[in-house]
Amino acid sequence: MGKKSDQMNPIEARELVKEYIKRFGETPKKEKSAQVTERSTQFFKDCFDKQVAFISDPAKLKTALCSRRAGKTHSCAVYLLKQALENPESEAAYIALTRINAKRVMWPKLKQLDRQYSMNIKFNNAELTAYLPNGSVIYLTAANDQADIDKLRGSAFVLIIIDECASFGPHMDELVEEVLEPTLIDHNGTMCLIGTPNAACTGIFHRATTEPNSDYSNHYWTILDNPHIPHAQDWLDKRMKRRGWDNEHPVYLREWCGRWVRSADSLVYKFNEAVNLYDTLPSLDYDFDYILGVDLGFNDASAFTICAFNRYLPTLYLVYEMKRVGMIPAEIAQHIEELGKRYEFTRIVMDTGGLGKSIAEEFRIRYNIPVIAASKHDKFSYIELLNSDLRSGFVKVPPDSDIAGEWNLLQWAENQKTEDKRFENHLSDAFLYAWRESKHYCSEELPFNPRYGTKEYWEKIWDEWENVECEKLEKENRMDWWEAL
Repeated sequence: MGKKSDQMNPIEARELVKEYIKRFGETPKKEKSAQVTERSTQFFKDCFDKQVAFISDPAKLKTALCSRRAGKTHSCAVYLLKQALENPESEAAYIALTRINAKRVMWPKLKQLDRQYSMNIKFNNAELTAYLPNGSVIYLTAANDQADIDKLRGSAFVLIIIDECASFGPHMDELVEEVLEPTLIDHNGTMCLIGTPNAACTGIFHRATTEPNSDYSNHYWTILDNPHIPHAQDWLDKRMKRRGWDNEHPVYLREWCGRWVRSADSLVYKFNEAVNLYDTLPSLDYDFDYILGVDLGFNDASAFTICAFNRYLPTLYLVYEMKRVGMIPAEIAQHIEELGKRYEFTRIVMDTGGLGKSIAEEFRIRYNIPVIAASKHDKFSYIELLNSDLRSGFVKVPPDSDIAGEWNLLQWAENQKTEDKRFENHLSDAFLYAWRESKHYCSEELPFNPRYGTKEYWEKIWDEWENVECEKLEKENRMDWWEAL
């Protein structure tokens, strides 16, 4: 038998604490030490005035509307560390659209500041979690689908920063108002929305920074306010000259002046709610054909879209969509099989670029899923053809669909030849694959088949009989006398 430990077990410890509080009351919270205050304010020595004003603003709801290269990332990193240092055993969160973006943008900056100020932070690279010596934790995470959003429920944050807010889809409202705001109650925490304007000029970030009665305290600065890039104006002048821009060009105003300027030309897909929405599929006596489009991902979302077309209709309908981060090949195959039980697919089209080719081959051999490779060449030209269908109303999606949210936000990069990587395009790509395989453009005129017993039915029967008899009579009139013998 080993020696019995004198250490108190957790249950006894909790009971002891309860009894102490019952007799003597709660221990008063310690005031912030002068050492902590001095150390937290030292971060400001590398910040310029507008960054300091944003971080020091006591408002609990704040925005920072900035241009590119304005110093947003440094501001966020300093703010996260300052709050974590001043509030022992607290939690702070930095939220990006994708986990890859969070890791690429914020993770190196936090490590740089840790080295610079010798903070002895412990970094968990797998979980993207930074542990401070005072027990505080900084989380880097994403919020690009429902699964990510659900992970944030139930926490108690002292600070939340959502970066590149203009890149988020319609789920941003739910994320902020229903999920994140309640997590700030415990510590009377702060919510910050940060980013560069988008071409759609929609969403909670747009409303927060433009509406006169907004609850948010708004801050604004650009690359020209950043003293660490003293040559910014000269660089911008040369860039504008190369691009052929003037001072009123919408891309220049959005990206480099941080101003909200709507420009439909900057949006990749010409989606219009007035002509591209539908509630229910048309009721026909003829079956629809279904095509499944799949865009593979892991850190980025895997996306699934099912499109329906009918040989007698000129329109392609989106009937199903789903995207999820972190799906392994077996889960993707299982999901395709489950969808196949509900829909009889004419084709299953998948992105086979990179490792996608081996995954598609595994689906064919192991799961007997007849995947064909998505055609990805000349993507720009096919997007223009899809836009022609969108303008004509030959492509329709359900109201409040996620793909409509993507199409409302996804914009071209400055070269107008590639999609801006700050915005999601996974459902859009999956839909484009399926659309390219659809034959809705070969539609025929719908046959006239009235219901049996109706007036129209008997009129159709009479017309058909009359046509047959007229053809017989005409043929008889053309016969010579010996042909009738």
